[in-house]
Amino acid sequence: MPKNLFIDDHIIAESTGLTRTMHKPSNRRLVLKADRPSDGENITTASAPMWIPDENRYRMIYEARGVKGRYKEKAYGIAVSDDGLNWEKSDLGIVQYEGKDTNWYTTPGDERLWHVIHDPDDEDDRRRYKGLVKVDGKGPSGHGTSGHQPVISADGYHWEKVDCPILPSGDAGTLTYDRGRRRYMALMKYQGPNGRTYNLSTSEDYVNWSPPKHIFGTDDQDQREALDVIRKRIANPALAKPILVEPDPAQGFTRPAYYKDPVWRAECYNMGLFPYEDVYMAILMIFYPTGQSLPSRRNTDGFHLLQLGMTRDLKTWERLGNREPFIGPSPLTNGLVGNYDRLQLQPTNVPIDAGDRLLFYYEGMKRRVPQHDIWTDGSPRDLSTLSPEEQADWLEDTHTGIYVVDLRKDGFVSLDASEEGSLLTAPLSLAGTQLMVNADASKGRVKVEILDEQSHPIEGFAGEDAANISEDCVSVVAQFGGQGIGLLSGRRVRLRFTIKSASVFSFWSA
Repeated sequence: MPKNLFIDDHIIAESTGLTRTMHKPSNRRLVLKADRPSDGENITTASAPMWIPDENRYRMIYEARGVKGRYKEKAYGIAVSDDGLNWEKSDLGIVQYEGKDTNWYTTPGDERLWHVIHDPDDEDDRRRYKGLVKVDGKGPSGHGTSGHQPVISADGYHWEKVDCPILPSGDAGTLTYDRGRRRYMALMKYQGPNGRTYNLSTSEDYVNWSPPKHIFGTDDQDQREALDVIRKRIANPALAKPILVEPDPAQGFTRPAYYKDPVWRAECYNMGLFPYEDVYMAILMIFYPTGQSLPSRRNTDGFHLLQLGMTRDLKTWERLGNREPFIGPSPLTNGLVGNYDRLQLQPTNVPIDAGDRLLFYYEGMKRRVPQHDIWTDGSPRDLSTLSPEEQADWLEDTHTGIYVVDLRKDGFVSLDASEEGSLLTAPLSLAGTQLMVNADASKGRVKVEILDEQSHPIEGFAGEDAANISEDCVSVVAQFGGQGIGLLSGRRVRLRFTIKSASVFSFWSA
């Protein structure tokens, strides 16, 4: 039986006296940044660390940018870790830079390959690692298919292309392996009515892919709320702001015709989609463009917030927490130097299961456009006008970092009762011998009773036979006077939760 999370009302028939709360990850920690010549000016990633059983450690791949002398000034490196928190960059002896060994792996045509998964289930060892390499696809005429080409590798260091069509996409996206369904999921960026938007293509063999179909884009509510989100960000002295901000639309500003990229709106810049029990969760990278990049006008300045979404059918979405940030930026009270995730945030594809906690990795970037060498009108700024802290920030050797935050297991959303509340589930079947609950009842209590399908108490599993839970635990056994739920095998039942000064996150049978 998969866990039942209280993210939505899918399993709930009735409830009273309860509120739903989205919980945000905590314990923000910088785990990786550019710190060697082969890392170039900065590093970035779109793939979470992979657990490699043969090595008994994690492996993280990343893109190094601003590497002088390299094709497109980019290279692709590997870091390893025993615990997912402390990382090492060991030379692999595959590619040299400036006459020295590096931690670089090779990519087909030296093109971008930062969407990588480890597949423990493929019977062909030559396909143990799978990825998507960026393909320009443009011929001499300037036309052709651009997107992502599936690639495979036996070791994650040397790659070859799969003989299959290119998956059409913009420059961003993610790759996920749904192990329970044995399904590969490629997310691909395209231009929708509200700017950056995402398609999904799936495959069961990594060769034959479904036609891309729309999976997510920002909606009208996002556009309405974007104005206030941007206003609040600009007005908040504790948070970093884009340097290029066009006048508030409420002021009646008329944009010149040569301003091609819309601003003061919300777009989905990228998203990390992952299966979780019987649903799909997504970390949504919502971009709020604020002004044309000056002087080039080739893109826009702006900022990102990471929101949390959930879908059961890959079509209809629940936007959790009233679309508030699931992961937000670090405040300026942390200073400027070393504060990499103060403006731009990019999620990876999946969280890492670390026992009682989930680890979420993301990239943070100080800026989208250079922030200290231009004024707000795009004109050059004399660096001598910078404050000492701004000068130190400008001179810092990199402006990006890879971070990790953690969340209670199943802890995306809880149902809470400040006084006393209750819920009754829809009919369900229990398997195994124990009923497990994830709850924080350290300041109150939770009681779970088992009823028949008509909501009548089942003798031995309700009333005084059902013990109170009064602890904070991600996996506690609901007690019924020493009886196991195996006695109810084959029956359709309901569960009644009575909650007082406590929170419940999930339940399941085992």
